Amino acid sequence: MTANCPPLFTERDARAYRNFAGWMTAAMVAFGAATILLDGRLIPDAAGWALTAGTVILMIVAMHSYMGFLRGADELLRKVHLEALAFAFGAGIVAMMGYRLCERLGAPKMDVNDAALVMMICWIGGQWIGSRRYAAEEEQQ
Repeated sequence: MTANCPPLFTERDARAYRNFAGWMTAAMVAFGAATILLDGRLIPDAAGWALTAGTVILMIVAMHSYMGFLRGADELLRKVHLEALAFAFGAGIVAMMGYRLCERLGAPKMDVNDAALVMMICWIGGQWIGSRRYAAEEEQQ
């Protein structure tokens, strides 16, 4: 087992996942900064466009690094992550469509980022559940 990674990770998997986590962290910090600066009108429009472009580029690099991680993973690790993605996608759809009906009943409007947060939390939870389940199965064999 590698430091700070589930037991299904090899050293290469752990390195690739940390690479993804680093890019994703940078993207989320840039997103937070851009949100604060743009909402508060604290920077000129040109700088806002540049910050937005930089943030989107960081998100694309993070996505690309995650795809590289998945391509390099063995079948079991890939299965864990794909099941987590499926769970997150389903939870996101339920959250978006279900809350849309709630909005029609008078609930406050939901931002797209609220549903993205639901998806992220479910994706992380799905990875945790899957890695525990399959690691326990491997130990029993």
